[in-house]
Amino acid sequence: MKMKNKKAEQAAQRLIHKDQLKTKRRLETSFERPEPKLLEKPSILIVCEGVNTEPSYFNQFRLSSATIKSIGEGYNTISLVERTIEIANKCKYDQVWCVFDKDDFNENDFNKAILVAEKNNFGVAYSNQAFEYW
Repeated sequence: MKMKNKKAEQAAQRLIHKDQLKTKRRLETSFERPEPKLLEKPSILIVCEGVNTEPSYFNQFRLSSATIKSIGEGYNTISLVERTIEIANKCKYDQVWCVFDKDDFNENDFNKAILVAEKNNFGVAYSNQAFEYW
């Protein structure tokens, strides 16, 4: 069994590396600037059931990574989702969320509201009690 000569292998690798650096230096350098890129922050629309409490809660978030617009509409479940569709169609948003309470609304309206929201690619956030418990 023959032993490898590590020193010879390392010396050969160094020569290959030197040759690569020389050829790289001989290439013409480009002095062109890359095109500037403007990174836009994602926009998030949050349409809330409550007129005061929910929007003031979401307006407390100060994010430098996203633009949040929260609107309090005063509608409930399915009518809130329908109103959200109207608002979202007026302007383009990256994410749209509906926020409402479960309260005493019947299950059919509540479940229908969630299905309609998901069909329109909206996020849904709801509380089992009033939003103020959050």
